[in-house]
Amino acid sequence: MKLLAIDTSTDYLSLAVIKDGRVITKFHRRAAMRHSILLVPTIDKVLKKAKLKVRDMDCFAISIGPGSFTGLRIGVTVVKGLAYALKKPVIAVPTLDAIAMNAKKSKGIICVVLDARKKKVYACMYRPDGKDIKKISPYLLLPLDDLLKKTGKYDKVLFLGDTEENNFKKDWHPKAAIVGMLASEYFKKKKFTDAADLEPMYIYSRECDITGL
Repeated sequence: MKLLAIDTSTDYLSLAVIKDGRVITKFHRRAAMRHSILLVPTIDKVLKKAKLKVRDMDCFAISIGPGSFTGLRIGVTVVKGLAYALKKPVIAVPTLDAIAMNAKKSKGIICVVLDARKKKVYACMYRPDGKDIKKISPYLLLPLDDLLKKTGKYDKVLFLGDTEENNFKKDWHPKAAIVGMLASEYFKKKKFTDAADLEPMYIYSRECDITGL
């Protein structure tokens, strides 16, 4: 099974080619929100490095958010186009899950946090077991102070994300290599998303007013 994974949800551009459950080539660099310019040429570059053509892919995986609305739209649009043109399946991977996998070997609770603006954050909590992670909260949209109250009941919490809090781990950005490995597992279970239905993940919290977000 050959799979192209893409993440455009943050200011990084990340791509990876997965073959039979193994990362064979990857690209992960800050793109300064130039995803619209860089994405297609970078797809060509990583495929050429892998000595594969886009038509060789059995599936396309995309990190669907939450994250930068503009970046997500660019990634989703490109994947839709590839899937339609080549009649290949799509796998959608939540961005917060991919970020959490950066710390799957940590101890305690992982809390992934992304700036949602308007003084709110996207967040989700996970419990790692050394090999994998288990999601232990819904995907949330809420003020940071409210999130810190939720995490306060745990003895040890590792924060991954882009808030200005100085206790948040810096090396957190979602990586296409991780998106691709998660998608490989989804592929085995045939957890596909129809290209016509593929959309970025928008989180609407019951706990706060998001009018104007």
